[in-house]
Amino acid sequence: MKLIYTGAHLKVYNMVSRSNQIINSAHFYEDLKGFLDQHYNENVVAEFLKRLKNSNFEIKVSSHWKPFSKRFIYIDKSGISINSALLHRPSKFYIALFLEKAFLIFDQKYDISNKTLMIKNFEEKEDVLQGIGYLAATVGDR
Repeated sequence: MKLIYTGAHLKVYNMVSRSNQIINSAHFYEDLKGFLDQHYNENVVAEFLKRLKNSNFEIKVSSHWKPFSKRFIYIDKSGISINSALLHRPSKFYIALFLEKAFLIFDQKYDISNKTLMIKNFEEKEDVLQGIGYLAATVGDR
C-alpha cells in the first residue's frame, strides 16, 4: 500500500511522505503484529500482514483549500481528500488520520476485515482501524 500525492502543499507532501515511510517500516509491522496478536490467531495475523506487504495498492491523496468547511479529511472516489485550510495541529496527528483512512480504503478494496480478520461488528472494525492509525503515529516517535 502506498499513498500518492501530486499537489503543491508542502505540509501535506511531507505528511504523505512520512506516512509511506511508516507503512514500509519494520517497526510498524512489528507493532502491528503485536497489536493484532492480542485479538486474532497467528494464522489470521500472518495472512493480514502478507496481504499488506504484497499489495501494490496506491491511494491518491489530494488537498483542497476550503476555509469555511469544518471537515478536515474525507474519503471520496479518487482516494483521500484533505482540507489544507485546517492544518493547524502537529503533523503526527494528521499522519495517524491518513493511515486510519488509508487502511479503511485498503479494507474496502480487499475486504480484509471481513474475510481475513472475520470482523462482523462495525464498532470493532472501527476500533481496529483507529488502533492501526495510533500505532502508525507512535512508530513515528522511533
